[in-house]
Amino acid sequence: MYISNQHKCFGGFNKSFSEAKFVLFGVPFDSTASYRPGSRFGPAAIREASANIETWSWRNNMDFEDVKIHDVGDISIVHGDCLETIKRIKETVEEIHSYGKIPIMIGGEHTITLGAIRGLRDVAIISFDAHFDMRDEYLSNKLSHACVMRRILEELGNERLIIVGARATYKEEIEYVKENNIFYITSHEINSSSHIDIISKLRDYFKNVNKIYVSIDMDVLDPSNAPGVSNPEPEGISTSILLNILEGICDGRIVGFDVVEISPPYDNGITSVIASKIIYEMCCFITSKSTSS
Repeated sequence: MYISNQHKCFGGFNKSFSEAKFVLFGVPFDSTASYRPGSRFGPAAIREASANIETWSWRNNMDFEDVKIHDVGDISIVHGDCLETIKRIKETVEEIHSYGKIPIMIGGEHTITLGAIRGLRDVAIISFDAHFDMRDEYLSNKLSHACVMRRILEELGNERLIIVGARATYKEEIEYVKENNIFYITSHEINSSSHIDIISKLRDYFKNVNKIYVSIDMDVLDPSNAPGVSNPEPEGISTSILLNILEGICDGRIVGFDVVEISPPYDNGITSVIASKIIYEMCCFITSKSTSS
């Protein structure tokens, strides 16, 4: 693995790699950031927050300290070189997955998700995001946070991608999404519906899929919940609704997940706290579902 630095462990404790079910790593990369850079500071801020919130999960009736997680540190990225960084992420995820463990990636801009998908290959992806990220290129760059789902779509195919929480786009992008029959659920639909209905739609769409990767861009949340993101957009969903949906879709098919686009310079730390809580609960969801099955 391309691990670069000494670090505080996520949650303030660390199981051994051999006994871990989850292996977490950070990617402090934001070279294609277009509005509010700073997500390269996300991994450190998430770890700091994670060591200062309580560990009991009321949703799962278990303590996060019982989750078998190992934090290997941050990948040694190459600032300004997205292609090399994605390659290093791919190889890191491949190695983690080869040991039968679930990779957790914390970022960092959303472009890094492409590396994880290449490392896992035959998966479907649910992306929680205010944006489609479906531009063919952005600022003359095809490897950008604004293009990452377009690149993933090209590798996985239209039927293996869902965008959840979308509300920020432009005419050409929405036309592309509709012409290619890409399944998406808007934040307006989520806020106007029961989360049970949303969960049912997601489960039904991926009912025949064996491996699922979940990507959480923190701007899926409303800026009043999570202001410290790179590209905030009004009318997002709440933290509770996001966790309700995640609780409903997390099962033994989850082979990896990421939490990205936290930009710590733009808030007082609350977004990093929420990101940490999401990781806590995701691990507990997966662990409790695996134990019960």
